[in-house]
Amino acid sequence: MKIIELDKAGARKPFWKFFLPSVLVCFSACIISNAQTISSGGSMVVGSGVVVNSNYDVSLQGGGTLTVLGTLILKNNLVNQKTELDALGSGTIEFSGTASQTISGPNVFTNLSIQNSAGVSLTGASDNEVNGTLTLTNGLLTLGSRNLLLGQGSAIAGTPSSSSMVVADGTGELRKSFSAPSSFTFPVGDATGTPEYSPVTLNFTAGTFGTGNYAGVKLTDAKYSNDSINGNYLTRYWNLSQSGITGFNCNATYKYLPSDVNGIESSIYCLKVNPSPWVTYSATNAVTHEMMASGLSNFSTFTGGGGGMDVSLTAFLEGPYTSGAMSTSLNSGGLIPHTQPYNTSPWNYNGPESVPSASPIPAGVVDWVLVELRQAGTPAGATSSTILKKRAAFIKSDGTIVDVDGVSPIRFYNAALTTNLYPVLRHRNHLAIMANNSVNKDISGVFNYNFSTSATQVYPGTGLNHKQIATGVWALYRGDSDQTDTGVSTLDFTQWQQSFGSINVYNPNDFDLDKNVNGFDFTYWATGFGAVRQIP
Repeated sequence: MKIIELDKAGARKPFWKFFLPSVLVCFSACIISNAQTISSGGSMVVGSGVVVNSNYDVSLQGGGTLTVLGTLILKNNLVNQKTELDALGSGTIEFSGTASQTISGPNVFTNLSIQNSAGVSLTGASDNEVNGTLTLTNGLLTLGSRNLLLGQGSAIAGTPSSSSMVVADGTGELRKSFSAPSSFTFPVGDATGTPEYSPVTLNFTAGTFGTGNYAGVKLTDAKYSNDSINGNYLTRYWNLSQSGITGFNCNATYKYLPSDVNGIESSIYCLKVNPSPWVTYSATNAVTHEMMASGLSNFSTFTGGGGGMDVSLTAFLEGPYTSGAMSTSLNSGGLIPHTQPYNTSPWNYNGPESVPSASPIPAGVVDWVLVELRQAGTPAGATSSTILKKRAAFIKSDGTIVDVDGVSPIRFYNAALTTNLYPVLRHRNHLAIMANNSVNKDISGVFNYNFSTSATQVYPGTGLNHKQIATGVWALYRGDSDQTDTGVSTLDFTQWQQSFGSINVYNPNDFDLDKNVNGFDFTYWATGFGAVRQIP
């Protein structure tokens, strides 16, 4: 091995101890003034407590060893030509050049420090590991196509930011190994155009962490390439992976930038978008510019998007229908409750849908309805065991069924649709119905279905549970105030008798929803008597 000239700090003579023809050990601070190649059979050792500066490349050939017990400060590149992971000692290797630097080879650092504003890049055909501290003081550590694994005991030092972070916008991942449930923030970002810091925090609350396990993160500074994301979304997405971690529960927090927001930030939700089915998690925090996906048991691709599954339905209730529209008497009389009324038997739906008590019920609202989504291969297979989600919503005078704002389609959160969708529509005193056809998304990504256009729109398509009330208009049968049996029966008559004479009320025996329970409601019950609810 060639012994190079070593100039001690302070321009004194070099202080290397020559033990064997190919072994160099440094016991004192010094500067390497030539390129250093550690050939096969050769060794270079930086002693404990010693700081060595190299202004040139340090190259490690197969069979050579580099052992850093103190600190090796590199102003140029580290080239490791080995093919298997190579431990470089228990000390610190610092990259603090003035031009961009590279790290190549299968290096295992104990402590790695990045202090180069021009940046450091992983190159070559091998991945790297850090088992101690990764210090990000100044400059970008770019992974490119290489992975960087942080060991179980690894920690991040410095103050990660857009000027001191791990750039993981290529195919390489920043990976972390875990020994037990814990939390770790991946200090990642992108350098697409202007460098941007967008870290991910993974908080494992449960799981089994096998030998060689890791969780990995990489990201892309662009809109997720799927036409279903439109309107409100982030132009950023993160890919999470894992290996050797089973039975886990993890909460993931993603930090994005205000410049990533397209549309209305408060209307963006955390989405798991790949692989299908899509899952919607909580809304973004428009103050801290973060979003979270809680309770993850598998990893995937995550981004911010419109959130939820939007379903736009149209139907008419026979009771309040007159001359092309439904009456809004309950609304004008101030009788519609601000909180959804389906939290009692027989529905027992405890959803939070409500309108603030200080706000009026939206204009045009007729009443509350309960929408249930079922998924199955066929409508006959869409039984109660296939219920995907439920939500209370408003039905308006024109038949549109909307969310609690009185305008938007109904939004269902965390709805993992895997097959055909069949909505079920329920009302307090009308026969429940279910779609007879699967519902598809339109070009804007909304699921649309109109129950009112024909008898064949409602399962099973016979018209026995769906009444024609005008030319081309079909509606839900009125008169089912009991809601516990199969249709409009004597039980409903008995309930009507008990409420007869009630005035200015929100009452299920008010079949025409005019605020009163009277003889007209008896007539409406009688004309519907015998109608049968037909839902699988």
